[in-house]
Amino acid sequence: TPVTFTVLDSPIINAMALPGGFIYVTRGMLSHLNNEDELASVLAHEIGHVTARHAARQAWQQQLGQGLLLGGAILGQGLGLPAQEILNVGGMAAQLLFLRYSREDELESDQLSVEYSSLAGYDPAEVISFFQTLNRIQEKEGQGMPNFLSTHPNPGDRVQRIKELTDRRRVERPPQPTADRYLSAIEGLVIGEDPRQGFVEGNVFYHPDLRFRFPVPRGFKVVNQPTQVVMVESQNRAILGFTSSPEKTVESAAAKFINQPGLRVIQRTPTRSNGLPAMLVIADGQMEKGQVVRLMVYFIEYRGSVYHFLGYSAPQAFSMFQKEFMQTMQGFGELQDSRFVNKEPLRLGVERVSRQARFQDLVPKNLPAPFTPEDVAIMNQVQSNDEIRPGRSIKLPRTR
Repeated sequence: TPVTFTVLDSPIINAMALPGGFIYVTRGMLSHLNNEDELASVLAHEIGHVTARHAARQAWQQQLGQGLLLGGAILGQGLGLPAQEILNVGGMAAQLLFLRYSREDELESDQLSVEYSSLAGYDPAEVISFFQTLNRIQEKEGQGMPNFLSTHPNPGDRVQRIKELTDRRRVERPPQPTADRYLSAIEGLVIGEDPRQGFVEGNVFYHPDLRFRFPVPRGFKVVNQPTQVVMVESQNRAILGFTSSPEKTVESAAAKFINQPGLRVIQRTPTRSNGLPAMLVIADGQMEKGQVVRLMVYFIEYRGSVYHFLGYSAPQAFSMFQKEFMQTMQGFGELQDSRFVNKEPLRLGVERVSRQARFQDLVPKNLPAPFTPEDVAIMNQVQSNDEIRPGRSIKLPRTR
């Protein structure tokens, strides 16, 4: 089977194999690996899922598509997935399918990973320290975000199992500079959330590249995805989404939306928002399982594009959220403040250690937010009080 590798622009630490030999690794994963051996083991593990046809079997069992959140599925169809499914995706790129493998699948892929990576000349034992790092992240963050350990459940003591497998297949090779070569390749990588793709500060969503802003309703969780922003009320009673439309005017976008089957239009009103042409639509829509939701849709023209907000809740709860939906929709406007327009992401810096010291003494005191000394230690696969020898390269967040 031919295999296609893609790096996903996501801060979440994950790698996954989809049916058809498509393997994805996130930049979050790349920033937490320390050398080529670790990367080879992670990729070999995913190749194991492909060659053993785990992904294809899982997809068939789950009726491929039900677990898939396609970009625009929620908003492009007008109606879509329940709030909990959106939250489970977290900030991950919208087109990923989260397949949970069985214990047997994981053990088989670990075995194949050791076999494949060692045959390619890499040391599969190097991945053990990465798994220990994943466990630290899981302890620190809980189960809140999908990552490698939540999409690849831990089959018992996985580290011990990999140790046993690698002991049987020791790699005899001259020392290779896989760490320095790897770190030099990922230096400058964006780490953490990329504000150029949109960020929330002070209950306002800003998009520096597209030069717009809008207020976020209080108490709504923001899930910023490449094709849409989804805001979910804390008790999952309402969803407010924002995305772009392929239409050229608010009139044609509204007409296309209204013509969807299953919609009963209650109100359609041309309006303006911060001087921009807009169109408000309120309608009842029937979801696949028969339940009815009330929708408020707001189309707005800005800088040659048409954007639209779509808020919905159960009809009996709609009046509770109508005002908040409206404040967000009418609060959309141009972003001019240079503090937000010029906001840049943090990047991965690599520095060679010139003196022996504890790791915590090598970390700058004024780390850029939201990084903590513990985050940096985890990213380097060390403990804060570990002694670091001169000549070793360490990864640090930097603003430029």
